[in-house]
Amino acid sequence: MSGILKELAVLEDRVRIVTDLMTKLREEKRALEGERDELRAKVRSLESALGKHAHLAEDVKPRIKALEEERNSLLDERRTLARRVEEMLAKLAVLEKAVHA
Repeated sequence: MSGILKELAVLEDRVRIVTDLMTKLREEKRALEGERDELRAKVRSLESALGKHAHLAEDVKPRIKALEEERNSLLDERRTLARRVEEMLAKLAVLEKAVHA
């Protein structure tokens, strides 16, 4: 009988170890589920914010395009003015030579 009692004691220890392990795993599972839920909420929040910003970006695109076109137009005007100033300076130089000749 003593052998049976020893086997039962060993079995009881193993059952206790498994029970403790199951308890620990359940607690970890609850903690992980809580973290998962928090992360899901954060993801939904970030997706919502991204959607709002993406919408704003779409609203701004036409304005950006208009500003780029205006910039290009101003650069063209600047080049034209620079060319005209150079032409006038060349004419002025010719006039000065004619006056001093």
